Amino acid sequence: MNITSQIKKGTLFGIVFSLAKAIIYFVPLLLAEVLSKEDYGVLEYALAGIATLVSTIINLGVPGAYPYFILKQKKAFLKEGFYFHSIVLFFFFLMNQILYLNHLLSFNIYFAFNISYVLANQLFFSTQLKSNEKPVKAVLLDSALYFVLLIYYLILKTSLINLDFKGANYFVLIYAAFYIINAGKLLLKISLKRVIHFYKIITKFSVHILISTFLIFLISVSGRILVEFFFDYETVGIYSYYFRLSAVVVMIHQIANIVYFKKIYTLNPHILDNYFYLFFIFIFILSLSFYFIFPKIIIHFSDFFNLTFQNNKAVYFLLSSQMVLWIASALNSNIIDRENLAAKNNIRFIVLILLGIVTLFIFKDQLTFSRLVFIHFSSIFIACLIQYYSLFKKSIFFYKSLFSLILFYLLTSSFYFFYF
Repeated sequence: MNITSQIKKGTLFGIVFSLAKAIIYFVPLLLAEVLSKEDYGVLEYALAGIATLVSTIINLGVPGAYPYFILKQKKAFLKEGFYFHSIVLFFFFLMNQILYLNHLLSFNIYFAFNISYVLANQLFFSTQLKSNEKPVKAVLLDSALYFVLLIYYLILKTSLINLDFKGANYFVLIYAAFYIINAGKLLLKISLKRVIHFYKIITKFSVHILISTFLIFLISVSGRILVEFFFDYETVGIYSYYFRLSAVVVMIHQIANIVYFKKIYTLNPHILDNYFYLFFIFIFILSLSFYFIFPKIIIHFSDFFNLTFQNNKAVYFLLSSQMVLWIASALNSNIIDRENLAAKNNIRFIVLILLGIVTLFIFKDQLTFSRLVFIHFSSIFIACLIQYYSLFKKSIFFYKSLFSLILFYLLTSSFYFFYF
């Protein structure tokens, strides 16, 4: 590829990425301004809480198996086996409709499961696009659900149609129809016997990724679920709002993850360690800078921010610091998967989750909103340490990355306890 073609390709990616990620970032914040605090909390609880975890389960670890088999193992013949996954996901969607129509699910859970279906499909197809170095299409697909929610927001804002909160589900169902049609097309053109045989090979490996991915997601994205359990949906809305504000730096990680996805699965760990720790330092500094700058700007635009900021400064600070740990755990998960260490890592995650649950219940009477967020923040930090330990056991060393995260955790904890 010549320089001109590279520039054109890079420019197109930059434009598409900026537009798509701006929509992902701003749409939830805009919805906070037009929905009640409770409805916004329910939306976030469904979208980024329950749906994220459930989509991980129903995906069976198959998205993570694709780069392992196709990029690392170079078993291109297994591509056909991945076709069957769309059909497996469709059966989950169908079961969700049946249960809801028979009044066996509440609307909130039904809504979350519908979102789970589209998120699972997005991740499944997006991973394939990234593996085949098609970043523009991958970015658009990753953002598709938020494009749908943007339409919902615009209709609410302009009052073109009289919609209540449950109206968001109709838009999710319309989007889901595209994946349903795709599953139907695949069902008609594949040889089930051969494809199922390949699919069994894939899932035999991917089940370890399923467990590992679910556990790390349970640790890293369960904040909304914990907040709802110990507090209420309105507090979930506040947590989600400041999480979204803090997550602006995650877009930089997503650029790197999309553009360098293939290299993460192929480069020497020593080289990756040098890149990772510098990246972590950059993200930590940038994230804390935004923490001090954003309030001076957002105060002029957001009623939600003005009503909640003074009582939730500590939560916003912890979430800003948490982003570097969130990014680290995501990058480490790629390395764990590529080295086939998921199965050995899982038992340690299970112990961490059990200890976290015990800790929360022991201190539940002293639990404040910010303390809950700090405990969750600490659990993500420990999860990163576990990942590095698992790699260490295989003589794969990320010393610089490890020490940088330890330093960030100590700095954040000290500031939290002495300042707030």
